[in-house]
Amino acid sequence: MMNKIVFAALAAALAASVNGAGRWRGLDESNWYSGPKLTEESLAGKVVLVDEWGVNCPPCKALLPRMQSIWDSFKHKPFVLLGSHRQGRAPDKVKELVQANKLTYPIYDFAGLASDEPDNGGGIPYMYVVNHRGRVVYSGRSEREATEALVNALGEIGAPPSLTAGVVFDKRSSYKTLEKQLILGKPVAGIVKRLKGDVEKAGKKSATAKQKEMAEEAAQILKAIEAAKTEIKGEIEVQRNANPEEAFKLVTAYMKSFPEEGAEYKDQLPEFAAKAKEYKAAQKAKSAKNDKNAGK
Repeated sequence: MMNKIVFAALAAALAASVNGAGRWRGLDESNWYSGPKLTEESLAGKVVLVDEWGVNCPPCKALLPRMQSIWDSFKHKPFVLLGSHRQGRAPDKVKELVQANKLTYPIYDFAGLASDEPDNGGGIPYMYVVNHRGRVVYSGRSEREATEALVNALGEIGAPPSLTAGVVFDKRSSYKTLEKQLILGKPVAGIVKRLKGDVEKAGKKSATAKQKEMAEEAAQILKAIEAAKTEIKGEIEVQRNANPEEAFKLVTAYMKSFPEEGAEYKDQLPEFAAKAKEYKAAQKAKSAKNDKNAGK
């Protein structure tokens, strides 16, 4: 019984590490201004662009038409534009600007990431992009750069996750080639063994400066791989309900890269496969219905 309790707590913690429960704040009814209403679940597995703005900020108001254009361009993709008002509760003024600019995207009062939210330095407008795995991939004041970041983030959906996120590989690095090899779904046991060996070499008295330098980089890569394991397991738990087809892909890829750790999913694999099949059929039926309605 205790093991089940511990596992449930771990699953909840892992799920919170991506765009899932506990990751967002300010999405309650009292904070809502206009547009589609959001929930923690509705943001799971999606790219989110948060636009921090205010009714008394001229540059912010000048950006509103562009924000609407971004929403119109990407709203049919796994994407959400969250307008986060930051200058005190002002329903009348916000409503006036919403109507004047014909804004249809979700607008809330002081909503955003509950933790790890980028610091805007006290100034607006300010934007940040959160990818479908819950990582902030852009933060700043450039609408152009924010748009580029969200386009790149959308392009990553469905692609195998990198196991070295956050690691910057120098062109002269001895590990540069590993950047394309350390991808979820590829066997990595041999690479991990090599990296650990390089770290151990640096601990010897005869270690050279080069070996010590390599050991530092190897340690960073190993740390990134461990972090990726936790993040991917968290995403599996979130996608188990949000997108069973994606969850099944992640599970099978995880088992290929980490056979020992992935063994815990062996008995669950038939369930993952069945739910993925049901989800795919439901999505196909939904698409066919939409096409039929569009043709009327």
